[in-house]
Amino acid sequence: MEVNIGGQDKNDLIREIKEKFKVSSNASDMLKNPEFTVSKTPESISLIRLKVSDLGFPKGATTEEIYQKAEELGLELCPAETGPQLRKQYINQPLDEWLNIGMKQIVDSDGSPNVFYLRRLGGGLWLRGSWAEPGSRWGPGHGFAFRLRKLNA
Repeated sequence: MEVNIGGQDKNDLIREIKEKFKVSSNASDMLKNPEFTVSKTPESISLIRLKVSDLGFPKGATTEEIYQKAEELGLELCPAETGPQLRKQYINQPLDEWLNIGMKQIVDSDGSPNVFYLRRLGGGLWLRGSWAEPGSRWGPGHGFAFRLRKLNA
């Protein structure tokens, strides 16, 4: 899965997301957080979608275990802007699919660390935030998107 990131002003991106999609309150908090940044340089990044069970955890795993395994497999955390940018570009998301973004957590207004996730419900396409403490447990069916490491040519 390819996603284009960067090259868009942060405030323009936030405005576009809020106008065109449904945004949960904690995702909105994350977008307002100074830790949420947008690259000035446009680029296309490659993502891989994996379920927690695909990472070798048939009974589920913690955020920390999932991220550690992804790193062992040569995957990288996504830039935070991947969440809203992918929401814009992944408009044919299957109904009821949840896709968490493997990213450095950003706190919401309650101080809880969150990651973005995309969801399509009967009422539309959502950008949401999911609580993601290092010790938070994820079921084997939860899906994550990670960045494929760029090969140096």
